[in-house]
Amino acid sequence: MKMLMIVFRSSLKDRVEELLQNCDVHAYTEIPETVGLGETGPAEGSSIWPGVNSVIMVALMDDHADRVGKEVKAFVEQGAQNKSWAKPPIRVFVWPCAQLV
Repeated sequence: MKMLMIVFRSSLKDRVEELLQNCDVHAYTEIPETVGLGETGPAEGSSIWPGVNSVIMVALMDDHADRVGKEVKAFVEQGAQNKSWAKPPIRVFVWPCAQLV
């Protein structure tokens, strides 16, 4: 199994949920309204740095996790090909996991 942690600007929530549905992901944990600083700049939910992030964590079998990663990567690459788009503020991290209970 693999644990995916998907960190994204909350404005992308509908698109991320669509990606997960397209990949047959039906169960995950979301941590809404997180703040932080990354490659695309601060997301602090303040008047100076508006916007917040969300974090989705999902445990999947290896091939299923790879499928989700490929779909997110394709979404980012699609944005990079369109010169009028900015790089979408989304990142996916993965590590091995095992279910104990």
